[in-house]
Amino acid sequence: MTAVLIAQSALLLGSVLLTDSWVQKNVALPQMQIDKLFVLELSIALSVLTLTAVVFYIASRRYKDTLEQHNQTLEDEVQQQVSSGLAKRNALIHGLAKLADYRDTDTGDHLDRIGYFARVIADHLSTTHPDITPDWTDRLVLASSLHDIGKVGIPDAILLKPGRLTDEERTIMERHTLIGAETLLSIRTKLGTDEFIDMGIEIALQHHEKWDGSGYPFGVEGTTISLAARIVALADVYDALTSERAYKKAFTHEKATQIIHEGRGSHFDPEIVDAFDANQEIFNAIRANAHSTKSHQLEFIDIETAARSFMNESFYNRAA
Repeated sequence: MTAVLIAQSALLLGSVLLTDSWVQKNVALPQMQIDKLFVLELSIALSVLTLTAVVFYIASRRYKDTLEQHNQTLEDEVQQQVSSGLAKRNALIHGLAKLADYRDTDTGDHLDRIGYFARVIADHLSTTHPDITPDWTDRLVLASSLHDIGKVGIPDAILLKPGRLTDEERTIMERHTLIGAETLLSIRTKLGTDEFIDMGIEIALQHHEKWDGSGYPFGVEGTTISLAARIVALADVYDALTSERAYKKAFTHEKATQIIHEGRGSHFDPEIVDAFDANQEIFNAIRANAHSTKSHQLEFIDIETAARSFMNESFYNRAA
């Protein structure tokens, strides 16, 4: 646009000068009249130039606005596609983790409760931990579902044994942390760096590490253990204590709280135990609601209804 205006300016100015030169040589007029004519021609040229500049400016603004609107539309579409892709990926991974969880729990709700407990603790800690943003907490809730995904590699005879494990059996059981981390690392190798997968690896690998270094698989301690894994460690223990398993009865909230207090500074990060204490009522409410018989019956009916609905929908789609 600038080049066009410069060229037009040169053309108009040249025309005015040539016209003035021709008039002075070929037209018998007083010099004052010739000067007035020159000023008139110059004014007309400047008016044309100004009008052209205004038109170019308006056109460029409209083009810029249209381009920005188009770019925003493309950006929104890309963001929607990315969000949709991530939602599908997250749902698939959570579903696979829940499938693994069904091997040693009655309903598969264990993962959902872990996520609820982890969010409660993370929200409490967010005031003193700048790294705990809403996005970080959302990743934590989903990544927490991957903590025991390695149990798919543990034999049922050990995983479901209704009694104390032998030393050899416990060694095999403890390998679920390495199996889970290895599984997620293989996904990371194909997918590339991903904050969600990275957090899932940390949790799967470290959720049985202890604050004093007596945990497994590597015996790391303190803040060397990732914050996400330290949060999930307490959430997992609380839910395991208050849930019925093939090898144990469910403990009361009070008994589970006592055990967690006994592990403060040894098994658990003291700060996370304090966050648990500050939110005991919420933990107990989640536990009581999740373990009600009525809730499980309703959920079973919902699953069966959803499955039948899906089958009917698929049949009608094929028929159409």
